[in-house]
Amino acid sequence: MSTAQELERGNYFIYNNEPVRVLRREVIVVGTHSHSKLKFYIQGLNEKGEKTVTFQHTDKVEIVDIIRKLGQIISKTSNKAQVMDMVTYETLDATASSEVLNELNEGDNVTFVELSGNVQIIEKR
Repeated sequence: MSTAQELERGNYFIYNNEPVRVLRREVIVVGTHSHSKLKFYIQGLNEKGEKTVTFQHTDKVEIVDIIRKLGQIISKTSNKAQVMDMVTYETLDATASSEVLNELNEGDNVTFVELSGNVQIIEKR
């Protein structure tokens, strides 16, 4: 576990059991004794807008490495899709948001991430 002070722009960490990316960070001063806190502007993997969250400098956060990969849709069901990794040719079962899943057809190229054994489709290319 890392501390909130170690988070930088572009890092991913787990917040409310979801991976989020740090868009920017600010040091803010709170109270009469000038205690400082860290204010982070964050964005989820499938979200468009940004949210703010405030941490103490010593709060523990779980930093994760997220690597975006290129894949191709092999088959699609109502709530899941099978994706072939274009580098290793490995077949993976993936989930996606309903908007992304409705756009997908067999043979489409997609961007996906693998996090803790779960594969999630981010976007259609």
